[in-house]
Amino acid sequence: MAKNNRYGKALILSRDQIEEVIANLSYPHNAIASLCYWSASRAGEIVSLPVTAIGDTSISIRQTKTKVVKEISYCFPQIKEAIALIHQPQGQWCFPGRKPGLHLTIRAFQKQLDHALDWIGLRGASSHSFRRSMATHLYLSGVDLESIRQMTGHKTLSSLTEYIDIPRLEAQSRISEAIAQWGKADLVGSV
Repeated sequence: MAKNNRYGKALILSRDQIEEVIANLSYPHNAIASLCYWSASRAGEIVSLPVTAIGDTSISIRQTKTKVVKEISYCFPQIKEAIALIHQPQGQWCFPGRKPGLHLTIRAFQKQLDHALDWIGLRGASSHSFRRSMATHLYLSGVDLESIRQMTGHKTLSSLTEYIDIPRLEAQSRISEAIAQWGKADLVGSV
């Protein structure tokens, strides 16, 4: 399902919707979707994950846009659970394709994802929804932008903020709260 009326951006899903989508996918697509979300990675980066990327303490994901390898440590149980979904891979790839020596294609994953999204009735979502949703969920949970940028691998904070869906009124409310906490004495002393 294509991104519909989202101004070129994939729909951000709630955590319940993420779980529902993953539950409606069969292997290996459920493992790919789970890793996309919990590592805040692009689907293309996960379908092409080599077996050697899975380490004892972290997973190494080569980013398709920047060509930089990001390390996601197993510091939270969900990433370990996502990795545990991967069946014992044979050969070079965690998610082998139909043709020997090749990994599963992004098209094959997207096709299965589209079926699950149609079944659930989610319009405007795509494989990129996992990455945007994780960045937004982390931000709404109070994680600072620099930490999120490091996890997603964005080069700049400005490119990251395009991913995070923050309603304008919520942003204004946060600014008002911050200014209210400063107090008049702080303002007089800093001018």
